[in-house]
Amino acid sequence: MKSSDQIIEEWLVINCQAGDRKAFELLVKRWNPKMLARVYYTTKDASASKDIVQEAWITIIRKIKTLRDPGAFQGWSLRIATRMAIDWIRSNQVSRKREDIRRTIQEEFIESNPLPQEDAFNELRQAIAQLPDEQKEVIQLFYQENLTIITIGGLLKLPIGTVKSRLFRGREHLKNMLETKLYQNENE
Repeated sequence: MKSSDQIIEEWLVINCQAGDRKAFELLVKRWNPKMLARVYYTTKDASASKDIVQEAWITIIRKIKTLRDPGAFQGWSLRIATRMAIDWIRSNQVSRKREDIRRTIQEEFIESNPLPQEDAFNELRQAIAQLPDEQKEVIQLFYQENLTIITIGGLLKLPIGTVKSRLFRGREHLKNMLETKLYQNENE
């Protein structure tokens, strides 16, 4: 036997599916705190949780007519919000990893290069300018524009494997050019 809360919730969902704006407002008022708590539990970021929940509600508005069983609203809506929270975590992990790699490469380059920092950056810029165009383009998009490998592949209409190999070859090419330049500077 369904409780009065379940009956009210199903009635709100049915009315939302029919386009009743007031029913949707009541549904949001009823579920927003629970959804926010669930997303915060996943992300541990209050600001991001609010944004994610807002995006989840937008998705729910668009897809509520596809919900066949109004009694399944709770699980359905929480799944949408949880998936969005997981996507947010994944995208942040990629950004953090890329920033860590960039910082490590920069630190290693500066430590191994006896030139003052500005000279080291100039050397790096000159080395990048000497790369073959296909490698230079991928290096610049990845490190200067902060784009992901997937985004670069879509932008350049290349398979992800090709983007990865150009990025790898570009790094190796830069490493060899800079090591050669450093060796020449030490022997002068």
